[in-house]
Amino acid sequence: MKLLYLEIIETCIEAKSAYDAFFSDTLSKEFIDKFSKIGKVVYNEKIGSTYFRIIVRGKYTIKGFINSDNFRIMMADNLDNEYLYEIKQNIENITKS
Repeated sequence: MKLLYLEIIETCIEAKSAYDAFFSDTLSKEFIDKFSKIGKVVYNEKIGSTYFRIIVRGKYTIKGFINSDNFRIMMADNLDNEYLYEIKQNIENITKS
């Protein structure tokens, strides 16, 4: 799986800086579980599809659905794009393993 591109979301009501990350394949629970090394991973399976949220306190939150080809990255309001490179590096490291 590879990160194809990031798309800025200008209309996100949850964060001033938000991006959608698009991948070459669908997201699996095993892939999302690898993010537990950098933040807290929470699943909600009660809404039909499995929803996940990855919280990296004070930096950013990632959310989306298992079996989708993208997820949303919402930066903490006081950071703007400061941690975007770190997120991209984390994704690349996770997709390599």
